[in-house]
Amino acid sequence: MGKYSFYIIVALVIIWVVLTETFSWEAVAIGMLVVVFSVYFADKFLPSASKQADTVKFSKLIFYPFYLIGQVYLAGFSMLRFIITGAQFEIIPVKTTLESEPLKIMLMDSMTFVPGSISMDIEDDTIMSLWIFDKKLNLKELGPEKVSALAKGGLEKRLLRAQLPQKN
Repeated sequence: MGKYSFYIIVALVIIWVVLTETFSWEAVAIGMLVVVFSVYFADKFLPSASKQADTVKFSKLIFYPFYLIGQVYLAGFSMLRFIITGAQFEIIPVKTTLESEPLKIMLMDSMTFVPGSISMDIEDDTIMSLWIFDKKLNLKELGPEKVSALAKGGLEKRLLRAQLPQKN
């Protein structure tokens, strides 16, 4: 187990107690048992992320979930407008300037979480995404860079703050 396992176990037990809505010694004991087994098996069978974690400054991502929730609501209102006025969809390549694999995955998951896009695949610096957009928008006139920027919104900018320089 890693050096942060104790903190992970404590945090997951707290989440367990909150989700079960029961604070008793039985709930804490069962939660502790489940969490310890989960952390042990994750550590044993999942690949180590220590090399990849060195490329991200996680303290810069503390407020990212709140920003993401705001983007979900804003995009939700846009989707309501598209439903009423009409929308079209297309599979688009979204280029990213992120170099860190964990941050690329966070961007891909964030784009999927925000209404209006479903990320399907990631390869190198390109995320293939099904994107729903205004029927008045002409993607060919905008060009691939502008389309990528619209599809990512401000998500990539927020994630770039947490990227550390790559070690070669």
